[in-house]
Amino acid sequence: MKLGPFFIDTKEIFLLLLGIFVWSAQYFGWKIPFFDTQKLLLLVVLFFLAKGLLPSIHSENFLILALATLLASLYLLELQLVLFFVISLLLFRFLKVI
Repeated sequence: MKLGPFFIDTKEIFLLLLGIFVWSAQYFGWKIPFFDTQKLLLLVVLFFLAKGLLPSIHSENFLILALATLLASLYLLELQLVLFFVISLLLFRFLKVI
């Protein structure tokens, strides 16, 4: 389904549901073990934008990038996390991995 500049398919629907779950966990004060809900919400938004704006991304390579960014969220601050994700995504696109 195409919605403006976004191409939404089943993976993006799961990301949207995950975003709703993480937002509700942050709103109600639920704790997600080992993770900060604010960082997870930021990651969901970044993943949703990347998958929505770049529909030609290969799932396997994007999964590796997503897992590396998720693990980096345990140690990095929000700005460092955004920089890590954007620079990695640009390098993947430049090197034609994605």
